[in-house]
Amino acid sequence: MQKQRVLKIILWSARLLGSFVIVFLLIMTFAEIFSDSNIVAMNNSDVIALLLFPISTIIGLLIAFKRESIGGLITVGGIMIFHILRPELAASFLINSFAIPGLLYIIYVVWSKS
Repeated sequence: MQKQRVLKIILWSARLLGSFVIVFLLIMTFAEIFSDSNIVAMNNSDVIALLLFPISTIIGLLIAFKRESIGGLITVGGIMIFHILRPELAASFLINSFAIPGLLYIIYVVWSKS
């Protein structure tokens, strides 16, 4: 009984945090794309970085509402690959904090299977 309650808290925490992250990243992404800087002037590494973070994070969290395991893996995996390509941002607390809902989804899936 206690385990089910904790699992429910983890799941709803992930959903709530994920919703906030999705809204924040959508606003940030649209502001960046439609700002004064021209998106055509982006080089290939910038486009790949944009796809890994924030696009993969948004897609992963949206998928996680239906399929927690796949969505959590896409979210965390995208941020991990982003840090491999952009190691200077690996210490950024803000970017790393966007992985928390994905980690909560993974914890929920692993713990609910045991």
